[in-house]
Amino acid sequence: MTQTALLLLALAPTAAVQPAAEPTTAPQSAPQAVSPPSQQDEPTVVLPDVEVTATRRGVALGGQEPIVSYDTAQIQAFGATNIGELVTLLEAQTRSARGGSPVFLVNGRRISGFREIRGIPPEAIDRFDILPEETALSYGYSANQRVVNIVLKADFKSLTASVNVSRPEQGGRTTTASENNVLRIAGSDRWSLDINGTTSNTLFETERNIDRTASGVLFDGRGNVTGLKGVPRAGQVDPTNTGVDPALSALAGSTVYVAGVPGSAASGAPALSDFVSTAGVANASDLNAYRTLLPQNDQASIAGTYKHDLNDKVGLTLSGSIEDSSSFSYLGLPGVTLTLPSANPFSPFGDDVLLYRYVDRPDALTRQTDTRTIGLGTVFDGYLGDWRWTATGDYNRVVTDTSTGRGLDATALQAAITANDPTVNPFGDIGGRLSERARDTARSTAQTATGELVLNGRPFELPAGEVTSTFKVGAGYQSLDSESVRGGVAVDRSQSRNAGNVQANFDLPISNVERGVLSGIGDLSANLNLAYQELSDFGGVSSVGAGLNWSPVERLALSANYSDEGKAPTVQQLNDPTVATPNTPVFDFNTGRTVEITQITGGDPNLKAEDRRILKLGVNWQPVSDKDFRLNLAYTRTEADNEIAGFPAITPDLEAALPDRFVRDADGNLLSIDARPLNFFKREQQDVQWGFNFSRPFGKPDPSMAGRGPGGPGRGPGMVMGPGPGGPRGPGGPPGRMRGARGPGMQPGQGMFNLSLTHTWRVQDEVTIRDGLAPLDLLNGDSISGSGGQSRHEVQLQTGLFKNGLGAFVNANWRSGTRVNGDASGSPDLDFSGRTTVNLFAFADLTQRKAWVERFPILKGTRIGFGVQNIFDDRISVTSSDGATPINYQSDYLDPQGRVFRINLRKILF
Repeated sequence: MTQTALLLLALAPTAAVQPAAEPTTAPQSAPQAVSPPSQQDEPTVVLPDVEVTATRRGVALGGQEPIVSYDTAQIQAFGATNIGELVTLLEAQTRSARGGSPVFLVNGRRISGFREIRGIPPEAIDRFDILPEETALSYGYSANQRVVNIVLKADFKSLTASVNVSRPEQGGRTTTASENNVLRIAGSDRWSLDINGTTSNTLFETERNIDRTASGVLFDGRGNVTGLKGVPRAGQVDPTNTGVDPALSALAGSTVYVAGVPGSAASGAPALSDFVSTAGVANASDLNAYRTLLPQNDQASIAGTYKHDLNDKVGLTLSGSIEDSSSFSYLGLPGVTLTLPSANPFSPFGDDVLLYRYVDRPDALTRQTDTRTIGLGTVFDGYLGDWRWTATGDYNRVVTDTSTGRGLDATALQAAITANDPTVNPFGDIGGRLSERARDTARSTAQTATGELVLNGRPFELPAGEVTSTFKVGAGYQSLDSESVRGGVAVDRSQSRNAGNVQANFDLPISNVERGVLSGIGDLSANLNLAYQELSDFGGVSSVGAGLNWSPVERLALSANYSDEGKAPTVQQLNDPTVATPNTPVFDFNTGRTVEITQITGGDPNLKAEDRRILKLGVNWQPVSDKDFRLNLAYTRTEADNEIAGFPAITPDLEAALPDRFVRDADGNLLSIDARPLNFFKREQQDVQWGFNFSRPFGKPDPSMAGRGPGGPGRGPGMVMGPGPGGPRGPGGPPGRMRGARGPGMQPGQGMFNLSLTHTWRVQDEVTIRDGLAPLDLLNGDSISGSGGQSRHEVQLQTGLFKNGLGAFVNANWRSGTRVNGDASGSPDLDFSGRTTVNLFAFADLTQRKAWVERFPILKGTRIGFGVQNIFDDRISVTSSDGATPINYQSDYLDPQGRVFRINLRKILF
């Protein structure tokens, strides 16, 4: 399907889609309790007063307490359009200690991929649990990702259409997105369809305050002339460099190394005296109109999922997606360097000179990137006796085409100038005498296919409880075929990788209060995990880990975990096609100037596997049993050998360590950088992360508002307790006592308030680039990124309110400032300010405005929202020690959008 067809389908008017008929609710003379629907019809039994211990539906394996858990009412306060947006809003809580993305489960079970649930509306969620990294081991994943377990309502159907339009306060760019979803959940069956489209127009540098006058570039639309030895660097003395022309220097009264071409030269041969007024002053063209800060982007996708239980023991899930995206950007004007002989009829100089000119042919320096992605996934899961098995398969194919302009070929023009052709004025219109160079092209086709079988069960029992175990065996295939043509030289690469892996995880109970085994120390369990991966192109990579989980008293959980993990480079890191991007602005610490260079990106086939050792200590505490308030604290220490990383920012230390990555001319001017990935010799990190999560309902309950929430016909905000489908014990594992309780839930007519805070304190972050070199302290003046050093402190605050259909959500982030030290040769220091961004989204669910809906029925299921991103328009300010701001560190360059306003219109039909 073409991108155009997908976009038309995604942006189609939602009014053309007719919802299924809603079930009719019988009138009642008085409010009555309504039993939540169940997947099985069960007879009503009247029992005497008894104490009942219930297992929550869809609980994840592993026995770990959630770091935070949100129910239906709390999720409403975020105002998210779908699960994809909800996960983005909760990014600070879902990412791991090392910043990794989470693993996703649905109802405590593995899924075929995030595409399976991305477009599901939040109204379909019963519970959203965020669990620690150790839970991932119980599902065959490594313990470097947190786990998000999404429990869906047992009966739900909806049709959702959403249109989002955003535009920066400064204008220049509008982004329009349409997200549409059809969902049906009926017990164990579920199917959904997502059709999405996004488009953003080009943002040019002229539409922002970008100043390139200090770039030091000699090219100009009219042109600049220098002697054959060019312009010496500041402080450089070359007695043989006599400048443009001694005669011009005599007229100007000092040596002239550069002179701007006068405007009159375009219409005829200039005189030497015409250059006196521009002697020592280079012409400077404003290229901002020919450079994009943000490219034109278009994206369209369609995804679908079907889930069905084949019988009472085996379930099947199928999912697939197609995505087409493209981007187009302008890289500036092409420049040509011409040698003008002294005998040329248009030259007033006594010596040969160099002429630097830009040519008004922006099409010769553009970049077009097109990416097409296909994904397929499947999950089979079921029970074999008391053992649960899950078989997953996944296939992805990504084809990327890149075309980059290389400027203009001046060979024919130079020949005419050298021949002193009187009809060719080098200062006049030369565009028609230049031909476009062959474009650099690159195509990469990446394919991955994986299959895994995971087995969960309880092989035997100890006095303190049953031992739970997880075994995984998997196989995978990766390939990357790349074709690139750079400077007329074609390079083809083809690399593939076969991988096999096994993993085992064991949870062993040591003490148990309920069983009376060592009850004086509380509940204590140990964990052991082993993993091995065999790679056809790298050999074996192994990982081992162990941990303790201890709950000395109720509502307090302590954990300690250690792992030693091996990681191989990806096929992309090894074999991405080599791409050269001209006119890339970078800050050169050696000269203290921003210069335009050719940046080379792609893969590096010489990368090594990295070895990472991680120690993590954690605390999770609920101080008061009847208050939904949890505190969490985690200390993480990481040591990595041969860490695989993207190319760092340019610093004197980096160039000294990697001189072969930098190309300079004889005068020391930076020409190009090889910015492909590399291995650091060693990296050491320590950080402490703490935070809390709090929520509570507010306001007086109003029983007359029961049933008017946005939960659809299937469910209100309550929770169904009962066994999960598909086995004797359900997917939640063995029942156990809850180590805490939630506060009182939101009642009809009440509102909900959420508040969470996370503070990350980085104690150590040091990188040794090469063996024998001193480590770079990223917290104290060193850097490996273009955005400065590493912030020592980072705080995320999230809070939301929701009541009677009206809600607001605030997301605030703060990072402390950093600095990058220069070196002893006099290169300047750079100071990066701290940054505080506050985002607000307010919304109104018109369904709960009863009077409005009765008067205008079309408002039923409608939600309107208004948001502001970066309310205070706070941006990073970068200042060098000489008081100047380098060109590529200007605020509008680092953050072209700043404050952005957003309008959202959403319609959901149940």
